[in-house]
Amino acid sequence: MPGIFTPALGLPYPSLQHPAPPMGKALVVYGGSSSVGSMTTQLATAAGINVISVTGAHNVQLSKQCGATQVFEYKDTSVVEKVVDAVRRSGCEFVGIFDAISIPETYAHDLAVLTKLGGGHLACTHPPPPAASVPLGVEAGMIFAVSDVATPVWKDYVTLALEAGRLQCLPPPTVVGKGLEHIQEALNISKAGVSATKLVVVL
Repeated sequence: MPGIFTPALGLPYPSLQHPAPPMGKALVVYGGSSSVGSMTTQLATAAGINVISVTGAHNVQLSKQCGATQVFEYKDTSVVEKVVDAVRRSGCEFVGIFDAISIPETYAHDLAVLTKLGGGHLACTHPPPPAASVPLGVEAGMIFAVSDVATPVWKDYVTLALEAGRLQCLPPPTVVGKGLEHIQEALNISKAGVSATKLVVVL
């Protein structure tokens, strides 16, 4: 998107080696049970990254299934302090936060965590918070699934990892129906709110 900074988390590419050699880096994934968050957690784990996830209380096990080493509930009033403590106790270098939800409510938590940890990168799936609200030492920007950085993941990892069972299709799908006539129904369900599932319309 023109004018929107793309953050550089500086993470290594995922490996088919299992388990992946630890890289000594920690990444917080906010929205770890969402479709994007689940994939991010799996890719980061396959790159040897220690992933700490924030999700809903009923989706803790899903985030752990994706590879998160610790999972915290976003409605917990102490979630910021717990995430900060987990990062510090991990003994890993903190690289930043990947926010798969990217709304004002999640940005408030993101920026509080980043401030307490002395800064870092905030990678957003929507336009980032206003620059005036971003503390010094924090670089916030919008990240894309298709880019020169992401291309090797699709080209060299995804298919092979799926075939080897290293990459899982999570969260599980909910098939709304078959045919274009079900698109609006799926949009209505999405608007009403879904959790830990991917809505699918079969064509």
